[in-house]
Amino acid sequence: MMTPETQGGLLNSSFEFQQVTANQLSGDVTQGNVDEGVIYSQANRAGYLFAMSFLEPIDVFLTHTGGGNTLFGMKYQFMGVSKIAKGAGHKMAISAAFGGNEHEIDGKNGAEFTLGGKEFQLLYGHRFTEFWMAYANLAYSTYSFDGVLKSTDPTLNGLKPSYETNIIALYGGFEVNLAYVFAKLEGGYQQLRTTDTKPKTNFVFGYSIGLTW
Repeated sequence: MMTPETQGGLLNSSFEFQQVTANQLSGDVTQGNVDEGVIYSQANRAGYLFAMSFLEPIDVFLTHTGGGNTLFGMKYQFMGVSKIAKGAGHKMAISAAFGGNEHEIDGKNGAEFTLGGKEFQLLYGHRFTEFWMAYANLAYSTYSFDGVLKSTDPTLNGLKPSYETNIIALYGGFEVNLAYVFAKLEGGYQQLRTTDTKPKTNFVFGYSIGLTW
């Protein structure tokens, strides 16, 4: 959930709590191996986005989605004024983020695995007044999964699944601002391609509430 506006100035910051529809991928082991691709499902996840201005047109940010990746990135706004300027008009920016996490699932069908992620976005928005703006993002993302199964089933125990998912997405939303508080409502369309799995399309939705300082 990102708009094209940077915070502006030096060391100005924002933090937002997010509730989003996320893709949940589970390895298909019904045939006793890890070569059958994944099973797609959707789950509601909580997350956050922290952003801080480094220079007037540049933000650095940290984002995390529960059960998924933690990514560190940078956004560069090349059209329009920053958020702190409260100016109306067209805004455009680009962003890139990279990162990952290590996870462990306990139980009879447990696993140890590493997630990796890369996200690239072209962001456009139009601020109508200092109180609200509309925006849209074109995004390309790549996520990796590399793990070892820890199963009580000897057929599966020790197998090492490895998957990569590529997502092309178009998102759109609205941001409402009131003093130091803001809220966003966003939806999007995704095309997913994962190793050994049929392509899939998804519609996703989310919202966030945050503060700037």
